[in-house]
Amino acid sequence: MRRIVDIVTRGVYALLGGFYLSLGIAVLLLGTGLLPAWAHDRIFEIGQNNPFTMHLIQETGTLWVLVGMLLFWFMRHYDQSVKFHWAMTFYLSLDAFVHWFSAYGKFENEPRAIINAIPFFLFLVLGLLRRYCK
Repeated sequence: MRRIVDIVTRGVYALLGGFYLSLGIAVLLLGTGLLPAWAHDRIFEIGQNNPFTMHLIQETGTLWVLVGMLLFWFMRHYDQSVKFHWAMTFYLSLDAFVHWFSAYGKFENEPRAIINAIPFFLFLVLGLLRRYCK
């Protein structure tokens, strides 16, 4: 059972690593002309073409690149990943939290809030399985 949990966890690290790295790089390519027009336009639509919001999105993109690189690092150095796994679980809980509660004090129960909670619960379950499965 432990071997299966380890394989699944490493696979999740790879999938999320690719997701975060791709998303971060895409956001960082916004002003370069290297991003396809459809992706560029969609990101600007999300940022409502507001220069301050776009800057915050790009700053967040640098963090996504870091998270993606760390996920790939610990996928390859899995034996050293327990503390990282719990740190990522905490990070993902914070990410879910900001999607559950808006900055205006409103609880969000839209599909977006539920979707953003999936990585947190996945990491929580995998972390518990890593801890208790022998």
